[in-house]
Amino acid sequence: MGVVYPGDLPMKRKLLVTGIVGGVILALGPLWGMLAVSIGMMGAFQTLADSGISDPHALSGHINMQLVGLSTGLIACPVGIILLTGCIVALVLDKRQPPPSLPPSEVSAPVSS
Repeated sequence: MGVVYPGDLPMKRKLLVTGIVGGVILALGPLWGMLAVSIGMMGAFQTLADSGISDPHALSGHINMQLVGLSTGLIACPVGIILLTGCIVALVLDKRQPPPSLPPSEVSAPVSS
């Protein structure tokens, strides 16, 4: 097992790609929020079908789920866009740099034949 250096490009690129995937998932936050709205609306209409308007607490619980899900998705979106942009810029800049050279202690002398 070799020594891991701070400039280890493969590990750095793996972290950047992981950041890009996470950023895409977070940037799709409004879609996840719309999913929560759809599920909450189905629950609200089911409550209305079962008990009518006689149980406002159950109905307000489903409306609360919709609002929390949508607001969470809207908050996650800018975070995801910032993460995604930062990781893409870092990855592009990282690809432009030459690979790090080995320290003098690990460079072996050429073998003559």
